[in-house]
Order: sequence, then C-alpha cells, then structure tokens
Amino acid sequence: MERRLPPSPPALGDLTQDAAAAMRSLAGSTVEPFLLAAFPWFVTNPYQALLYGSCREHGIAPVRVVRDEQLDEVLELQRAGLPTVLHLHWLHPILQRAASAKDARQLVDAFLHRLDTHRESGGRVVWTVHNILPHEARFEAEETRLSAEVAARSEVIHVLVQRTAEMVAPYFELPRDRLLHVPHMSYVGAYEDHISRADARHDLGLLPDELVYLVLGAIRPYKGLPELLDAWATLPPDRPRRLVIAGAPSDQPGIDELIERAALAPGVLLDARKIPAPEMQTFLRAADVAVLPYRQALNSGALMLALTFGLPVIVPAGSGLADVVDDRFGRTFDPAGATGLADALLDAPGLVSESARAAATATAADLRPSVVAGRFALGLRERLDRAASTAA
Repeated sequence: MERRLPPSPPALGDLTQDAAAAMRSLAGSTVEPFLLAAFPWFVTNPYQALLYGSCREHGIAPVRVVRDEQLDEVLELQRAGLPTVLHLHWLHPILQRAASAKDARQLVDAFLHRLDTHRESGGRVVWTVHNILPHEARFEAEETRLSAEVAARSEVIHVLVQRTAEMVAPYFELPRDRLLHVPHMSYVGAYEDHISRADARHDLGLLPDELVYLVLGAIRPYKGLPELLDAWATLPPDRPRRLVIAGAPSDQPGIDELIERAALAPGVLLDARKIPAPEMQTFLRAADVAVLPYRQALNSGALMLALTFGLPVIVPAGSGLADVVDDRFGRTFDPAGATGLADALLDAPGLVSESARAAATATAADLRPSVVAGRFALGLRERLDRAASTAA
C-alpha cells in the first residue's frame, strides 16, 4: 500500500523532501504507512538510527527532525493529509535557550501549543523517556511540567527500563496503559572493533599488568567524576592500577577545575576531547572494567557500549543501569554511601575474568540492534493501531 504526498504539498524544505523519499520507500507495504518524525535527532548518536532499523518492515517511514523549525514542516505535512507521528526523544533542547524561569515557562507553553496544534490536525505523539529529568536541569519545575504534559499528550510512551514509571513518579506521572517497554539496544556492529588488546594498550601507553578502569563519554557534572577521583585516591598501592577518563568536557561550572584535578591525579590517564567513533575501540579494548559513577541515572548508552565490548561494569545501585546488569559481570555501589564507590573499585579484580566478559558479551548479543529494533517497530505499530481502533 502506497501513500504519496498530496498533489499540492507544502513548500519543499529539507524535511519535506526527506519525507517524500521515506514514503516512496514504503511502496508495496501491506499496511497503511505513516511518517515517523523523530525530534530532536542527534547526528552524532547512533541510537536513533539503530532504533528505527526495522520500521520500514512495518510500514513506518522515519525522518530526522534536526532543527525545531522543521516541526512546522511536520505540521504542514499532517495538514496536507500525510499521516504523521511525532516521536519525541530528549526534551532538554526545548528549554536550553531559557535565561530565566519566565523564559522557561514561555518556551514550555510554546512547545505544548505546537503539540496541541499537531494533534488537532490529526497528528499523533510518541515519547521515548531517556532520563528522569534532563541532566543538570536549570529550571527543574518547568522541566517537570514539560515532561508531565508531554506524557499526557503521548499515545505511546516508550520506556527502556521497566521501572521507569516508578523512578519518575516523584516528578511526574506516566500513564501505565500507554507504556511500551523496549530496552536500550547494545551497539553490536555499530562501532569499529578490530584492534587487539595489546595494541590498544600500547597506543594508550598502558602497561600489560595494569588493572585498567575506564570512564568513556562526555565529561559532565552529573556523572560523578569528583566522587570517583575521591574514591580513586583512597585505593591502596597493592597492585598496578590505571584510571582512564576519555571524553569531551562540557562548558558547565566546575568542569575546568575537574579536568585540572584529573590531569594531576596519580594513576589517571585523561584524554579530554570528543573521542571519534573509530577510536572508541582503542579505549574499550584496552580496559578491564567500565566505571559509571553517576549520581543518578535512568538509562545509559555508555553502559551498553561497554557491554558490547565485553567489559564488566560498575554502576550505581537503584538506578536503571542496575536493572541491566547482574553479578556475573557487574557490581553496584551506593552513590550516597561514604565508601561504596571505593569498595566497588577494590572489588573490581573479582570482575575481571573470561566468564565475566563472556556474560557481558552475551547480554549485548541478546540486545543487539536488529532484535531491539524489531521489537520497537512491531510494538509501536501494534500500540498505535490499537489506539486508533479504540478511538474509532
């Protein structure tokens, strides 16, 4: 079944042209096709491209909404008669320009008006809940209101951890009957992986007998790096250890001081830059265990990347991350505890084994992109079709 753009489509912008090509790709579909407009789309993160990998098999045509002004094109496509679902992901860009609480309220109101106009035109809304609230939210009350209102307007709410509704409950409510649980995929096949452990260690200047702990990803306040450096400083000199911290520093307060501290800390190797995708393998293959010392977390791509490369992991207890790991390849720590993280670091040698690496690799294989993408596309199609039939 093919649905073409109307004879007099909106003015052709980038998104409209992408939509036309996406819908043409569904020629011959046996189900009524629709456009899935993903906003915001981050071109440097492979998550969304992997998530949508099976959509076309289910009559779903994904398109990238990179800039917020392209939401106007999405609305015009819907008004022109093209069935359109707006799939929201991370919400933090909506308030990123706010200079005050008043600005934040106005930006929330404006975005909700966009959603309401889209829905009044027959469009539909889906939301993937990536975080409890945006990291380092400056206007928490308005971020909370935005999340609550988006949830209320969404026909399907995609959660990556089953406990998501429980974990966000102190802030906002997720209607349980709209939840679609499909976990975060691993990154099997998404990153280059051909370097040997020995070559990776040589490239980073790491010795063969060192126990190497890795923190990989953007350096931001919520990730708990000050606490990690505190814990690292307490470890006894009973064996060779190295802590590798690699990622781009944010421009938030305190990060410059954190970078300077890490650069001077004994036993710490700091690479404070955005790590190109082809170089990820070097850090991951050189490491023995990945450390995610986050203060609070619902989901983590860094966790799934570590498991993809067979790394045992240390994650915060009570987080969504802890729901992914088990004691075959993971340890948890209490972020509020005085010695919890240090104790987990000391326990790391017990994690470093072939059986632990095999268990991490097997978990990543179970969550490989093709499997997760198939579950998402099928679940989304079924939920949206069911909601439409109920409404009719």
